[in-house]
Amino acid sequence: MRNPIKNIYRSIGNYFIKKAPYTDLVLAVAKGRGTSAPSDIINHQAKILRVETLKDWKMGVMLATNPENPEKAKLRALYDSLEQDNHLGSTIETRIAKTQQSPFKIVNQKGERIDELKALFEGVWFQDFIKYVLMSKFQGTTLIELFHLDENGELSEVTEIGQAYFNPVKGIILKEAGDVNGTPYKEGNLANYYIQIGKDYNDLGLYALVAPIVLAKKLGLGSWLDFIEKYGVPPLFITTDREDDTRLMELFEMATNFRRNAFMVGRGQEKFEVPNITTHSSNDVFDGLIKRADNEISKRFLGGTGLTDEKGFVGSVEVQFELANYRFESDKLLVKHIINKKLFPLLVKLSPVYSKLNGLRFEWDDDEPMTTEKFLQSVQTLGYHFELDPEQVENITGVKILGVKNNQTPVFPEKK
Repeated sequence: MRNPIKNIYRSIGNYFIKKAPYTDLVLAVAKGRGTSAPSDIINHQAKILRVETLKDWKMGVMLATNPENPEKAKLRALYDSLEQDNHLGSTIETRIAKTQQSPFKIVNQKGERIDELKALFEGVWFQDFIKYVLMSKFQGTTLIELFHLDENGELSEVTEIGQAYFNPVKGIILKEAGDVNGTPYKEGNLANYYIQIGKDYNDLGLYALVAPIVLAKKLGLGSWLDFIEKYGVPPLFITTDREDDTRLMELFEMATNFRRNAFMVGRGQEKFEVPNITTHSSNDVFDGLIKRADNEISKRFLGGTGLTDEKGFVGSVEVQFELANYRFESDKLLVKHIINKKLFPLLVKLSPVYSKLNGLRFEWDDDEPMTTEKFLQSVQTLGYHFELDPEQVENITGVKILGVKNNQTPVFPEKK
């Protein structure tokens, strides 16, 4: 015979479990297993932006490709410096935004759309997830943490583990950059909370290839600023035949106040000259280097300069857009693969909210959308042959239909 007291305790426990938020249950289980989100215990350091050189690039690549213990802190510092370049940042954002804004659908094995499940992915966390997946192409191997749920059991945010704080070869998350030991994320309880994008070894991304170009551009900008600081305000030359200290001091004071007064009065053979040192060719030297670097960056990430240059021929721009579109489609293919092979299975294990995703797949919705203009053209064409639903026309166009209009041509009486 069962113990009635145990049955009472069991009933009370089941009642509170049903009432408890799903996040609390997940965290309670994690705590009971002695696990927590490693991103909360990482000792992050302040980001220090400094002048990076080719020597830093070579050293960073060498340390990051150490086969036994790859260390990416130095390479990551270089990448942080590269990302300050506005042109590079713009081309990367163009690549990412194209995929983020592409329509998608969730379908079953028969290819039928399950539109009600799209709401699960219409959040900021999904936009961040797409960004992190694509950043693996540019920065190399990327690790994404999916741990935090809201009170409804839905994923509330995703976190990128800094490249300096995980070792993909060993499969561990590091508390301090450069540590040789850490918390495993590929096996055990934490395996259900992490998605690694990229290879374990020697995957440094496109940043490692364009680093010399961006560093050369930064050097050109710095040299241009030095040139402007030194020669942007032309010097003043004073020539005099006087050698007495009193007059020399007077001329020194006049030169000191020249910028404020904009004129001086001399004596005898004294001359005041402002030479033209800054020439047009000097600007071309610096600006030409910067434009060349920007063009190289555009070619690497977009396939050409037509989408970033303010001038271009129509035919040339169309060809370069097609080249860029190949890259956009490649980005979408990668994101689709990661979502179907890694994200969906992880979400099903993460929360019952996502259990309906089991057996479904993610697809990009490449069907051309029906615009209002195209719909009206269809109505005009089909209306001659078929009876259309006025309610559906109202819902799509937003125009209230009051009734059927008499389209017969009126017959006017003949004049006598």
